[in-house]
Amino acid sequence: MVALDSYPFTKLRLAVGEVPRWKAHNPTFHRGTSYGIVLSDHAVYLYAPFWLSFARWRRIPLDEIQSIEFKDSRLCPRLIVEMRHGREVLRTPLDDREEMDYDRENLRNAVVNVTAQLAAGLPVTREGTSR
Repeated sequence: MVALDSYPFTKLRLAVGEVPRWKAHNPTFHRGTSYGIVLSDHAVYLYAPFWLSFARWRRIPLDEIQSIEFKDSRLCPRLIVEMRHGREVLRTPLDDREEMDYDRENLRNAVVNVTAQLAAGLPVTREGTSR
């Protein structure tokens, strides 16, 4: 089980009976806030706080996911989750190269972990690259 004891994970409320298996974020102090990704045994949760008044965790049940992919960009790398009834996109903020490379690795790991869980139907236990 993965501990959700630091920001932004302290704002996440998992559904009853869900167990967090993997998480990622980049708590860079100069950003003032951090995106978050959590994979539980039943869903993927995405948090994008770039408009703080609209910031919230979005829950995507695993059985709703049709595909998940990482789209790289020099300015705005993103994670795209296609579902039966729409899509969710998590964009990481513009930053220096080192921080954006770290974000890219988190997004790539999210794709790997979610894809593995969807393919096998088994819990993912590998830790993310969160600092």
